[in-house]
Amino acid sequence: MRIAKTSRILPPITNWLQLSNGEQLQKQTQQLIDDTIPRCFGYHLLKLGCLSSQLKTDKSPILHQINCAEKGDDIGLRSNLHDLPFQASTIDLCILLHELDFSSDPHQLLREIDRVLTLDGTLIVSGFNPYSVFGCKSLLKKTEKQTERLFAPNRVIDWLHLLGFEIKQKQFFSCMYSQRKGPISSFIADLGQRYFPFLCSVYFIVAKKQSIPLTRVTSNNKLKRKVISGQPVATKQSHSKIKNS
Repeated sequence: MRIAKTSRILPPITNWLQLSNGEQLQKQTQQLIDDTIPRCFGYHLLKLGCLSSQLKTDKSPILHQINCAEKGDDIGLRSNLHDLPFQASTIDLCILLHELDFSSDPHQLLREIDRVLTLDGTLIVSGFNPYSVFGCKSLLKKTEKQTERLFAPNRVIDWLHLLGFEIKQKQFFSCMYSQRKGPISSFIADLGQRYFPFLCSVYFIVAKKQSIPLTRVTSNNKLKRKVISGQPVATKQSHSKIKNS
């Protein structure tokens, strides 16, 4: 298994147009975000990375929203995503789109998200599927200019499980990862997404941080009082002496 952490410095993606078929990918991701965020409640919403910040989240009931990235336009907070400047358990919803694909240490990135999320907080994460057509093309390149690092969605889910997340939603989309448009391409894309989702180019995961309730520890080795039935022995003896006298 390939090691997740790398010593290479990966330049972050600052715009959807830098991705192949990025405009169409942005529209599909926006639709999934619109369907998901109305069910997420809280006080603070954090969008990590430029791609997450460029999506609209006005359908969210969470009013306070923060765009956080190392650089880019319309960024409210510039910070290293692997070392977030937030206190623990302060964020209710975090959106992370394609940042794992360009992260030098995805484990640390997920650990920081786990740290800042509140109990029962929600994480929305997406990335490229290495088992798709796009993933196969990316693996065949293997050039020095290649910046994306594709991780299997099941591997990402394993990382989330280790951190104590519960997977609420998992789906794939963008089966036809090309610039071609038309009714035939749309039909093939819908067919592939319905019957061959594992071959789609992008995965979309919604995970909820689990809160473990504190349970009272009871001991079975309790001291029980001895129950004395009948009258005391002394009383019986006293009655017997009175009768004999």
